[in-house]
Formats: sequence, structure tokens, C-alpha cells
Amino acid sequence: MEGMASIALLLDGSISGHFVQLPESVYYQMGQSRLFVSTSYLSGDVSNEPRRNTQQCNQEEDVLVLVDAIFPLSAAAMAFPPLSIRGDLGVVSTAGVRYAYPLLKSFAKMGPQGVLGATKLLRPFSEIVDSLGLKDPFIRNWVDILSFLLAGVKSDGVLSAEMNDFPSDKLPKISEPSQLMTENTRSDLYAALPVLSQGKKWVLLYSTWRHGISLSTLYRRSNLCPGLSLLVVGDRKGAVFGVLVEAPLKPSTKKRYQGSNDTFVFTNTPGRPVIYRPTGVNRYFTLCSTEYLALGGGNHFALYLDSDLLNGSSLASETYGNSCLSHTQEFEVKEIELWGFVYASEYEEAISMLRTEAPGICRWFILPLILPGIKCLSLQGELCGWTCFYIGVAAVAFGCSYYHLKPNDGHLFWDRLPVSYIIPHI
Repeated sequence: MEGMASIALLLDGSISGHFVQLPESVYYQMGQSRLFVSTSYLSGDVSNEPRRNTQQCNQEEDVLVLVDAIFPLSAAAMAFPPLSIRGDLGVVSTAGVRYAYPLLKSFAKMGPQGVLGATKLLRPFSEIVDSLGLKDPFIRNWVDILSFLLAGVKSDGVLSAEMNDFPSDKLPKISEPSQLMTENTRSDLYAALPVLSQGKKWVLLYSTWRHGISLSTLYRRSNLCPGLSLLVVGDRKGAVFGVLVEAPLKPSTKKRYQGSNDTFVFTNTPGRPVIYRPTGVNRYFTLCSTEYLALGGGNHFALYLDSDLLNGSSLASETYGNSCLSHTQEFEVKEIELWGFVYASEYEEAISMLRTEAPGICRWFILPLILPGIKCLSLQGELCGWTCFYIGVAAVAFGCSYYHLKPNDGHLFWDRLPVSYIIPHI
């Protein structure tokens, strides 16, 4: 096939291309979550119109067939990192030994037919395309372009496991409905996520309506899912805005910023989410303090939340080059949500962990003793406060026992004293 092709990466992150083959021209655009296919002919002959519609329908059907064939393989491919997959016997050490357990769990969910299909993960992706009988040259060229963008080679040289994040209209599963984001908003934000976060499922790490209004709780629960997390804020005037942050959020008494260029801020005040990415002027991404949480920097913060998560402000920042994210510079917070992203193979485990997070003395003392790597007391003052509280609880047991052995007014003092001591620490 002779012709001329050009590919361009647009500002919104989509890929646009134009292939010309006389006497016809095919134009295509692939967004990060959608595929748009259209055809046009340079001749302008009206008699070509029916043939154009038929060709377009065939292309769309081929894409749907290809997407349906890819999704059953995603569960197995997401059971271990693509970098651990290789085409020789070394896969036994890089993938088979280390990731055997999550892989078996995925196979159990897929069933016999899915397991049989998963054996193609270590074969070239072109074999899957050939087995589906896709003959349209545009679709095959489009697959080659995707393969080249992912691995630098055509589809006959890339492993099928590396193509498990095939573009589609399907949004990843969400652990529960959001109180702030509509499906359209979530779709726009999903398309703006870095490639490594796309394809992962969304889990709710923190929300004010479920976990209470507490900045320390927000910081603590950000430790449950390290990596990029989406902080979404809704004010009482209906605006929804937020920031993509890097978790865990580590509070400090010093003015120490954290984060990377993968972060961004967004707002829906214009009607649809508008994304502001780092300008490169500075690296003032996220500032975590025990008194406040601030995002962006320079002359002003892009987003500022106070310690009680009831009030905040937003101004233009040099870090992201954004305008005010809310309707007004000062706003009252209505809801706050923090969303984490996990692989499909880790989703059930993450949901279970989030629902059964150990409270009280089990979390603060027993877990750090059993698993020293867990840092449950991350905020300054928490260790002292909880230590005094549980000393008081133990003292209540002794004081109550002393009183009930021989009840009288003198012994009653020792029964009430520990109770009066622990009430302020609650």
C-alpha cells in the first residue's frame, strides 16, 4: 500500500493522524479513551457515499470485535507487571515465581476458556488480530501504530500482555458512587490521567461524609494506597475541583513540598473539567502541614484547605498556571473525596483492607509490633495522645475494681479519677 501518513500528539493528549492514498483519504483520531473513525474521498463523487458508509461500519465492527477479545485477557495481564513478562524461559523467574499467586487467582475468576486464551499473552499481538479475521487495512495499520507507540515495534513484535490497556469507552470499575463526580466528569478526568494510572480501578480512600471531617484522617488514609490519588473537592456553590496528588501525603512542620510533574489541578466551573498541568516554573506541587493542605505555589496557592476541612481558597498559581478553581476565591467546603487507583488483581484485596481497617489499640499498637514496616502514627502528637488515652483506660479497670471490692465514698474517688482523665484525650 503506497501513500503518505502523519501522526500528531495533540495538546489534550489525544493522537491525531492522516493517511492519504490516492484516490481516497482516511482520517482518524484516537483519544485516550475513545476511538473515532471517519472516511472521506477526495474525488467528491456522490456515488461513493454508500460505499463510504459501509466501510466505516465495517471498521467500527472490527474495532468492537478487537476490544471484546482484549478485555478477557486484561485480568491475567494485570496480575503482574508487564515488565516481568518475557518471551523466553526466563519468564519462570521474573513472573512465574514471584507473581504465581495473583495469577492463579485471576485464572480462577476467568474460567477454563479464559485461561486458554490467556496463554496468548506471551505471543505476538498480531496473532490475536489474525485469529479474529480482521482484514480491514486501516484497523491493522492502526494496531501497528498503537504497538509502535507502546513498544517501538509493529504488532508482530510486541507481546499481547503489553496491549491489555487497549483504548475503549469502558471506564474502570469504581468501588462506590461518587458524591461529587458524574460519569462524564470521571470520563474526562480518566482521560487526563498518566498512562500508568489508566486501566486501574478506582477505590474511595477518604470522604468527609463517610470518614468524618478530619485532615489527619485524610493524611492517614492516603497511606492505604501509595501512588497517584485524585483529591476532589466540592463547594457549597456547586463547583467541583481538585488535584491529582502523589500519596502518601506526609505532613511536616517544615515547609517541604512533595509531588512530581505527573500531578495536575482541575475545575468544572466552565461546565466541563479543565485540566491545568505543571508549567515547569517551580516544583511547589503539594505542601502538607498539620494545620493545612496546600496545592500549587508561587505567589499564591492553587488550592488551600484549612485544618478542619470546612473552608478553603483558590487563586492563580505559578506551578500550574491556573485561574481560580472555584467560583470565588474563598469558599466553604461541602464534600471532599480522595480516590486511589489499584490494579484489577489487587482490587478485591484493597476493598477488603479499606473496609476492615483496624481501629483503636489494634491499629495504633498491635499492628506496628507485628508488622514494623507499618507506620500508623504519622502525625505529630498522635503517639502521645493515644498513649495517654489507653493508660487511662487501663487505670479505669483498676479504679473500678478497687471501688467495687468495697464501695464507699472514699473509694469512689479512685473510680471517677481515671474516667475524668481519659475524657479530654478522647
